[in-house]
Amino acid sequence: MSSVYRGRFAPSPTGPLHFGSLIAAVASYLDAKSRGGEWLVRIEDLDPPRVARGAADDILRTLEACGMQWDGAIVYQSTRFDAYHSALHRLRQRGVIYPCACSRREIADSALAGIEGPVYPGTRCARTSKPRSAISCCIAPIRCLPTSWR
Repeated sequence: MSSVYRGRFAPSPTGPLHFGSLIAAVASYLDAKSRGGEWLVRIEDLDPPRVARGAADDILRTLEACGMQWDGAIVYQSTRFDAYHSALHRLRQRGVIYPCACSRREIADSALAGIEGPVYPGTRCARTSKPRSAISCCIAPIRCLPTSWR
């Protein structure tokens, strides 16, 4: 079974593409193309108050102007709520999610150094009555989802 290498770039449309994000895009693009793979773009438009009108189109035009062409359709995260709802429903049916009252700051302050960055050890949600085998605070953003998802 052969699998196609997939590189991804997922900018937040909060304004023009800044230099650091452009560097990340170029690196991701070149990595994917050097491996004969696909390069996908996903627009992270899940924080409506921060989304700037026209920013996604500006970002895409900047990528094109720099010679980067994505493979496949652009994915806008805001169009995937049904898929996220379905995944959360399956996890809930398996009993592996639960609400978490931890703030992002509390989770960050509790993190341990991992190979690929900070890892949340699950200690802040030890006060929950759910079994420790459940996914812990790493799924805490659930509390930020629309009430109908809870």
